[in-house]
Amino acid sequence: MTTPRGSPPPPPQWGPPPQPPPGPELNGLGTASLVLGIIGVLCGLTPLLFWAAGVLAVLALVFGCVGIRRANRGQATNRKTAIWGTSLGAVAAVLAVVGLVITVTVVNDTVDKLNGTGGKKESSTAPIEPPGRRPQDSDGLGFGDTFAYDDGVKVTVARPTAYRPSEFALGHSTGDKPIEVKITIVNGSDKAVDLNLSTVTFKDADGAEADKIFDGDVPREFAGTLAPGKQAVATYAVSLPADAASALEVEVEPGFLDYEDAGWTGTVK
Repeated sequence: MTTPRGSPPPPPQWGPPPQPPPGPELNGLGTASLVLGIIGVLCGLTPLLFWAAGVLAVLALVFGCVGIRRANRGQATNRKTAIWGTSLGAVAAVLAVVGLVITVTVVNDTVDKLNGTGGKKESSTAPIEPPGRRPQDSDGLGFGDTFAYDDGVKVTVARPTAYRPSEFALGHSTGDKPIEVKITIVNGSDKAVDLNLSTVTFKDADGAEADKIFDGDVPREFAGTLAPGKQAVATYAVSLPADAASALEVEVEPGFLDYEDAGWTGTVK
């Protein structure tokens, strides 16, 4: 193509016009979500700050979701930051729930323990061992004594008797002293007692927990629900080390947290 005579030449072609410099990153909500998520996780890991973790988790999730939506629309350039903030907000929410459950459980257990049923030793017709031969705990309970709780529940630990384990018995070692203990719970209250929550422990003369013997139908432990006016009997066999078989301590708690534990101590013949 020719240019008419006398016309000025066309301007030179220098390529596409230059692009404007990129603007600053739009990261307000995404950054806020990330910061709130980090603080929320830290609060969730701190005891008793679960409530703060919950509040921060909600804010982090809201800001993070809005930030992701704005980034998808091209209104922000911090999509990864918003995603991290949302993820940390979710973690903080989980920690807040866990903290709430733990706190409620501890508070309820403490209240139940404070309101647990106490009691006292009841008069016993069992023969009294000679002084100095029967160690006693703070309740002064010896084998054959009955501990009566305030609501009418009564627990009696009979005197230990000799036990002969079979060749298939578990928990007994040759040379140790096997004994049998019977425990009776009488429900004199006006409500049922959950025996599944009862605990029984045995300690030898050295204060170490003694091994229970599992042999046939022994132990016959407390189980089920004990109705008012009824009684239940459990039978245990215990193996005491030869060098710590002179005495036995039995601790009974009829219902976990509902009743205080009571202890019986005495010599083993």
